Amino acid sequence: MKSIKAILIMSIWTIFALIILYLFDAHINYRQIQWSIGIALALLIVHMVNMVIYFNITGKEPYKWFKNS
Repeated sequence: MKSIKAILIMSIWTIFALIILYLFDAHINYRQIQWSIGIALALLIVHMVNMVIYFNITGKEPYKWFKNS
């Protein structure tokens, strides 16, 4: 259940970041080197924040999928 909650929050954060990129016209200016570097850094930060969100919410639970009974 925690994984689903984390994925939902990660999706909301990612959509928010993509909307911000869209509002800054990143989809129009992606061929300019300054814009492409900025977009790449923004997407890298979004990915890193997604990882932090996921592991803060789920903790070590994702590693307990295969329990020995």
